[in-house]
Amino acid sequence: MITDEKVTAKLDPRKERLHIIINEEVTSTQVPELRQRFKQILDDHELDNWKALYLDMRNSRVIDSMGVNWLYAESLRLKEDNKTFVVRISSPAINRVFAFAGLEKMVTLKYRRRKQTR
Repeated sequence: MITDEKVTAKLDPRKERLHIIINEEVTSTQVPELRQRFKQILDDHELDNWKALYLDMRNSRVIDSMGVNWLYAESLRLKEDNKTFVVRISSPAINRVFAFAGLEKMVTLKYRRRKQTR
């Protein structure tokens, strides 16, 4: 298990899933670090040890065009390696961006709106 305040990664060998949790917004200021961290996680977990990548973005509220481009590139890379890419979100704003960009056609999108706390 790899953990820091921004990204957490855990391999579930029983279900053959690699779980990555992002604990921040996926915007142009964060994407370079997220990209580097993502690459490090994939390098640390051999491709033969998992079949699906679950990216949990439920703690993220915003994604911009650079974030969409990054996730699009990652989805292509994972598809080349015959891996399933599942993205979990809870933000209506991110859901709209995924739909507008057509990203929900590239990944398996799990959208579940969080209950309002205000």
